Amino acid sequence: MKTMNISAVVAGMLAFLSLGAQATVTSGGYYKIDKLYTWADYTDNVFLITLESQSASAQENCPFGYWLDKSSTTNGNVFSAALAAYHANTKVLIYADETADWSGLRSKECKIKSIISE
Repeated sequence: MKTMNISAVVAGMLAFLSLGAQATVTSGGYYKIDKLYTWADYTDNVFLITLESQSASAQENCPFGYWLDKSSTTNGNVFSAALAAYHANTKVLIYADETADWSGLRSKECKIKSIISE
């Protein structure tokens, strides 16, 4: 019998509970972070993540990546997790709200709700 990683199960359950009825999509699986963009304070400390070799269906929902601002402590923690995964070449699964496009770019991005490292 296979044992499950308790922290992964709890993180997944919390992600689903906290996402509510929003239009939530996932990155389509676990992928390495290709690029991690950050900007100065004129963007409200927004960061943007693009993933390597993301599936076509996930690419369709969030074609230009996933964004979040670092202005709160909680969002700063998400940025720290993304940065750690990027430097460690760890794959991540992203839950995002596809209806919350970042107005800072003309392209379509989805707002990050949760990042789970593999």
